[in-house]
Amino acid sequence: MSSLILTEAEGKELLKRAGLQVPRGVLIHAAGELNLISEKNLSLPLYLKAQVLHGNRELQNMIRKANDEVELHAIASELFSSTDQYNQPVQAVLVEETINFDREMYLSLAYDTTSRQLTARFSFTGGVGMDARGETISALPLSTLEEPKIFPAEHGLLTTVQNLWHLVKDHDAVLVEINPIVKKDNQYICLDAKIELEEAAKFRHQEWQRYPERSPLGRPPTEKEMQAKQVSAMDHRGAAGESFFEFIAGEVGVLASGGGASQLAMDALLAAGISPANYTEYSGNPPREKVKALTDIVLSIPNLKGLYVVGSNANFTDIFETLAGVIDSLLESPYKDDSNFNLLIRRGGPRWEEAFAMVEERLRDAKLKFKLFGPDFPVVETAAEMKKMIENGHSH
Repeated sequence: MSSLILTEAEGKELLKRAGLQVPRGVLIHAAGELNLISEKNLSLPLYLKAQVLHGNRELQNMIRKANDEVELHAIASELFSSTDQYNQPVQAVLVEETINFDREMYLSLAYDTTSRQLTARFSFTGGVGMDARGETISALPLSTLEEPKIFPAEHGLLTTVQNLWHLVKDHDAVLVEINPIVKKDNQYICLDAKIELEEAAKFRHQEWQRYPERSPLGRPPTEKEMQAKQVSAMDHRGAAGESFFEFIAGEVGVLASGGGASQLAMDALLAAGISPANYTEYSGNPPREKVKALTDIVLSIPNLKGLYVVGSNANFTDIFETLAGVIDSLLESPYKDDSNFNLLIRRGGPRWEEAFAMVEERLRDAKLKFKLFGPDFPVVETAAEMKKMIENGHSH
């Protein structure tokens, strides 16, 4: 399941529309827009919060408090000159009023994959460092058919929880996290917001078009990730490229198949000390041309040491046709003449033996090294074999 991650400012717009309280603020896109603060009647001290798509901003000095005009301008300039943890420049800063509160807490609504139901989580301790305070969080299962009638963890929060419940339902949210939510004069105010929307539901929400393109990893998509989306849409047959994530400085390209096996293969690579350059899947019997197009994108990643084509034993995916697409791409790439490049394939399913014979024949004159494993070879052991090929070399 892929989600659309919102910035804090985007999330707070949804919270306000759902009837929840948030601090007064203004979103600026350059330090030169600080004049907008006076137009909103905001007074110092103020918080300046970089609008990026990952957490732990305060620990990374991306949320700052300005007590006077000098600090205000200095902090704004610093934030707009900085980059986030994905090396993306900060392009927006939310400037908000300071809220003095009586107590801060943690509250979230999300779908629990274990219990398979909507769950509210609450803690009387909120703010920075919640990852280390998991034992303080209580969980309350919620119905998806009717709004909650009680919230025993904090009775006064019932209306807030009901509003969040409607937000989840109306906006196809998979996570709404308020950390912290604070209490001031018997009112609850959302100081921060992390909201993720179910990307598969975007056909129901034309308004989502106002959100800039972004990756589920919490950053703008790379060029290759956008290219993979186009591959996915090029043909209705099978899936190829619907999920594509590019990783910085990876050494091995990945073409995985079969959900559980794909995750097992990635875990095995990491355990073997190999850095994946990407993650992508193909499944559902995609045509040869679609697999080739996806492989082209993977092989366009520079400085690869190998290509790791690993999947579960297929039921109806034609192994011959899909591997033919992989080899079509390899034979058009510079890697075919690179004696230091390593290809490892582990597949099983319809026509796998015929497919392996085809691979051996077509790569007979190529300089790259390759190794083929059939359905009896454990997926988890393939990474160690790739490691050997990279470190010691392997002749076919």
